[in-house]
Amino acid sequence: MGFLKKIFGGGGGAEPQFEVVENRLCTDLTKYQVRVRKPSQEMYAEELFQAATKPRHLQFTRFFLLNENPPQLHFAPTLEEAIDWFKGRRLPKDGYLNIFWGEKVSFHCSICRKEATAPLSITKVEQLSVYTNVPVLMEITGWRVIEVASDLMGPGMPSKILYMFKTTPIFKWFNPEPKFICGGCAHRLTESGRQAELEDYVIF
Repeated sequence: MGFLKKIFGGGGGAEPQFEVVENRLCTDLTKYQVRVRKPSQEMYAEELFQAATKPRHLQFTRFFLLNENPPQLHFAPTLEEAIDWFKGRRLPKDGYLNIFWGEKVSFHCSICRKEATAPLSITKVEQLSVYTNVPVLMEITGWRVIEVASDLMGPGMPSKILYMFKTTPIFKWFNPEPKFICGGCAHRLTESGRQAELEDYVIF
């Protein structure tokens, strides 16, 4: 079970505070659950530990958990990289494709489909240590964003789906997603005497 601690940004323009959930996963008990990637190479965490004879052999570009439902993000080697990758900055060049979630969330008018965006903040990050005790203690630690929030949507979890043979980043919002209507469509409803319908919408 994980536990939380707060991280605070310092100075102007710093990342707003968010919580860090710390977890540990022992490969001796949960075999073949973690895939580790290096440039042009991929292996199970057990294989990484078995082949490591020096600390530098444990270096990786990212790792991910198999069979997560819903699927979540890959783990980066550092907290800074996890935040950057989530926003689409300094994406890893390890021979694998990348996706990112950005700094804003988009939504559409339910009537005319006009698109708008709203700021997105990171509210929770996971720190996962994957380790083995056999024959000696060895571990790797990764970071990923696991919760975000928007003033319009509330809190949610970044996830991804496979659509048309392409992995697409999405958000799974914890609260029912509101219906949106743009100012122009809201004005037209008011002019036509349908103002009461606006109670079901968020106007932007």
